[in-house]
Amino acid sequence: MLKYLIGSVLVIGLSLGPLAAQSSDSIRAAQEALKAKGFDPGPADGVDGPITRGAVRAYQKQQNLNADGRLGAQTLDSLGVKEAPPKTQYKSAGTKVKNSYSEGGKDIGQGSKEMGHDVKHGEVVEGAKDFGKGVGHGAAAIGKGTGHAAVEAAKGTKNAVTPDKDKDKK
Repeated sequence: MLKYLIGSVLVIGLSLGPLAAQSSDSIRAAQEALKAKGFDPGPADGVDGPITRGAVRAYQKQQNLNADGRLGAQTLDSLGVKEAPPKTQYKSAGTKVKNSYSEGGKDIGQGSKEMGHDVKHGEVVEGAKDFGKGVGHGAAAIGKGTGHAAVEAAKGTKNAVTPDKDKDKK
């Protein structure tokens, strides 16, 4: 019984070895890309530690991706490390629109809240300024996310309709 257990563990370990190496290479490439984009992931050591996850989370937030700190297909594609399949790129476009509209709505809501406070205290002009700032910041967030989404949708469309050059050679 012990022989089978040890044999199974050995087979699983050897099977996962190449995956771990590939994963480490992807993490290292992502760390280098993050550093090049101004996010500090710590040393480019191929280890997905807390500093790297923090840098990934900050990058994801800036790019209107789900800020979960994980190096998933959308994030690796956005970093230019590994191109995601078209379906993932379309999903990323939708995520970016959703997140930017959410952020934009919050900014507009904050401007409205500040306007209400100002008007309540008789400062109508200041209230109008605060509301305008909220709308401006909200519209900027929505526009930025929509722009990022358009880029992802275009990449997905291009990759869906452009034949894979490697497949044509076979």
